Amino acid sequence: MIYYYSDPHFHDERVMRLCSRPFKNVEEQDKELVKRWNSKVNDEDTVYLLGDLSSDDFDGIIDLLKSLNGHKHLIIGNHDLSRLEEFKASGVFETIENVQFIKDKERDVILSHYPLMNWTSIIRNSYLIYGHIHNKTALNGEEYIQIKEYYKNRNAYNAGVDVVNYEPVTLDEMIKLKEANKDEPYIN
Repeated sequence: MIYYYSDPHFHDERVMRLCSRPFKNVEEQDKELVKRWNSKVNDEDTVYLLGDLSSDDFDGIIDLLKSLNGHKHLIIGNHDLSRLEEFKASGVFETIENVQFIKDKERDVILSHYPLMNWTSIIRNSYLIYGHIHNKTALNGEEYIQIKEYYKNRNAYNAGVDVVNYEPVTLDEMIKLKEANKDEPYIN
């Protein structure tokens, strides 16, 4: 099985507050995120992490990542740049890329930390999976209204933990989530 997961921001108090995550503190958040991951992903599964793994000062990130089941691939996010050499040296990830092109059940999928307005094969029914924007809404600015409207009828899906119930999700799950939440204010 192939799963997608973005912006966990392990041990990041600021993001936990800004996104109104339902946890008392970062320790509870991290424990719950690991629990949800490992209850869904087995060792044979593949997970694409679409960036922003942790706060810059979280010394336990490598051990935490090693505790997660599955074959892990990193799509680099803006908060990963300062730790990139550490991530490479750890051996946790099978690949580390800025953008990656994969097949998921014969579907062409483009993975990027950032939402893209255009991507390879957009006119050929390819899929974009991205993160970065968490659970932002129109309250966060005009550009988020534009992104939501632009993506409404396109094969573009937000894998951010804040919109996928804090667990890795398949492409089919994201397709269902987007349809079920198309009228929600956040971008999915």
